[in-house]
Amino acid sequence: MHETTWIRRYISPLVDAPGADGLRDDVATLHTSGTIIATMDTIVEGVHFLPDDPLRTVGQKAIRVNVSDIYAKGARPLEALLSIAWPRDWDEQRFAAFIEGLGEDLKRYDVSLVGGDMVGTTGPLTVTITMTGKCLAERPIKRGGGRAGEALYLCGEIGWGYLGLQATQRGEENDVAYRYRVPAISPLNSAKIVASHASASMDISDGLLIDVNRLAEASDCGAELFLDRVPLAEPTSDLEAILAQCAGGDDYRILISAPKGLALKNFSEIGILTDRPSLNLTYKGARVNVPSTLGFEH
Repeated sequence: MHETTWIRRYISPLVDAPGADGLRDDVATLHTSGTIIATMDTIVEGVHFLPDDPLRTVGQKAIRVNVSDIYAKGARPLEALLSIAWPRDWDEQRFAAFIEGLGEDLKRYDVSLVGGDMVGTTGPLTVTITMTGKCLAERPIKRGGGRAGEALYLCGEIGWGYLGLQATQRGEENDVAYRYRVPAISPLNSAKIVASHASASMDISDGLLIDVNRLAEASDCGAELFLDRVPLAEPTSDLEAILAQCAGGDDYRILISAPKGLALKNFSEIGILTDRPSLNLTYKGARVNVPSTLGFEH
């Protein structure tokens, strides 16, 4: 059973706080204020990063996947709680490297570490961060606000995570491999654009195809994605390679719906929300079969 199915079946029925939005989104609005949000992400050795990845980059990735969620709601990050399940047979030098990367990105994204917990474990290394954010508008921009007829816009390029994972698995040490280990998330300016223009928004973490479908479903819409308009890390006319980059995941870029024809800095118009409850793909006007695997599912 996939993670999303378990959440819907077992956890969602326990959630009755209005700010949780039925667990349909990546953040919750805290009851103390409609402009303070919170998110939590866990990264696990062997699932979200490779056992041989430098621990400095693991610390950076742990921060960035959370910051990306905050930005995607049209907010800036504030504070973080850190939970670490640390393998007991790992030495202090490894821990220092992990903390160095974590601390570097706490500073880079102006996040204050305010507490947390640490336990020893037989493995694997597991890092959980809970992060709060301050909305740049009166409310967070959720996944479910899109309307049929609106355009889909993507911030940045898709495919670096997929290509970088392949590079690391081949044993390469280059810029492409680094982009998998330390994702280049959307900039703070993108959060300001989300707050000013977006009806719906989310970060692309599990793959463009699956996350376009998720935003459309949350908005009670369908979606049509124009594959020839998607900015790719490795541009190509090979349809199989295009779909692989669009389904690979680990990109941490922002997807929004907004009125058509907007000129938004760093955003490309890549599709449209429809009133038909399905995902459709086209390439240069021709229909493309939707692959059986849209992205990464836990």
